Amino acid sequence: MTNCLNCETSYKGNFCPECGQKSTVEKITFSFLVNDFVSRFMDIDKGMLFNLQYLTTSPKKTVFNYIHGKRKNVFNPVSYALIATSLNLVIISLFEMHWVDTSKFENFEGELYSNSYEAGKFIGTYIKFFWLLNIVFLSLFSRLFFKTFSFLEHLAINCFIVGHVTLLGMLSYTILRFPIVFDPIVFIYIILLSFMIFQKKGERFETIVASIFSVFFSYLLFYIIPFIIVFLTK
Repeated sequence: MTNCLNCETSYKGNFCPECGQKSTVEKITFSFLVNDFVSRFMDIDKGMLFNLQYLTTSPKKTVFNYIHGKRKNVFNPVSYALIATSLNLVIISLFEMHWVDTSKFENFEGELYSNSYEAGKFIGTYIKFFWLLNIVFLSLFSRLFFKTFSFLEHLAINCFIVGHVTLLGMLSYTILRFPIVFDPIVFIYIILLSFMIFQKKGERFETIVASIFSVFFSYLLFYIIPFIIVFLTK
């Protein structure tokens, strides 16, 4: 007999007769994430709403359930991040946001200001790709500080985090008018979610410090790389 990871029904066979959950647990791999993205894309209403609700109310339980195989109602993390980022771009276009205000640079001279202008313009042009690339940066550092999970599992976790804070960033932008990459609320919420997901009993201080460092260094890479690209292509 097998106990279903999703609804705890006891049964024999490869699938739960109550909810359809598989009896076997697939380890998170690159191919699994891709296949899960394709298979769950049409289930966006249920999955997205599930993620939105439970990543807000119980992020650690939701993420850990997904990592350990309880994935029936959870929208694929890669899909969540992609769709949230795309929705954010729609909000940006509706408000006709300009990433770089050239008037602010009229009284400045020198290579530093020129590179700052070009880097900001470059980020604005390719914001979706840079924001999603930031998931990789965040995963590199979260893997460094929190070694419980594999790198690919960290990618899945941080797709949940970035996707969720991106949705928050849309609400924040309508009030504060900060682009998501410069929004302090988004930055703080990424740290908060990381802390809530990775914290262990008796290690609250260590976890919050590690969360701050992992997010800070990922943002540092996020801002440095456009400068390097601009410098090398001038």
